Amino acid sequence: MTTSRTRPRGRPPASTREALEEIAFELLLRDGYEATTLQAITTAGGVGRSTLFRYFGSKAGIVWGEFDRAVDRLHSALHDADDAPVMEAVRTAVVRSTHLSQAAAPDSWLDRFRVLDRDTALVAETAAHWRVWAETVSRYAAERTGLAATAPLPSAIGGAVQAAYVAVLRRWADADEAVDIDELDDELRPVTDAFQAVLDGVTRG
Repeated sequence: MTTSRTRPRGRPPASTREALEEIAFELLLRDGYEATTLQAITTAGGVGRSTLFRYFGSKAGIVWGEFDRAVDRLHSALHDADDAPVMEAVRTAVVRSTHLSQAAAPDSWLDRFRVLDRDTALVAETAAHWRVWAETVSRYAAERTGLAATAPLPSAIGGAVQAAYVAVLRRWADADEAVDIDELDDELRPVTDAFQAVLDGVTRG
């Protein structure tokens, strides 16, 4: 667990959605999802409940809202790269969408992953959200190859890319140091190159 950076005495109230989100994830990391109350978040952020609800809607919205936006970014990045070979497009889209997620919440994006990866209260829902992420890749691979999204090959591509991505995120989260998102390209390349070879074989067949 990382050391909490909860708002010290005298710090101004959280004035932006990103600032309040950062404070919320500090508390979630320290105390866990179930023990972290909305009151604790608003108190630490120096804001009222109306502000929190305006930004997030609920405690669940703090945890899952940005994840859902990350999936949307991945979907958009995939379809912006349609001229590239399938697996190159996948790799490029994952790197690009991760850059955008970091830019959207530079001080909390990796804390979000730490919470999702470590909090036992979120295991089932985390798995469900990652399945949506993997299916986004699977559907794209299926569209590009003419296969059914539920066929073994697109499903395997989505699952393998998601597993490799989580492995990199986990290493970054455990290291607790500055992250170079561009490292993702090299980290994912063995997986994407292997599947590109398989796709090339299927096309030739």
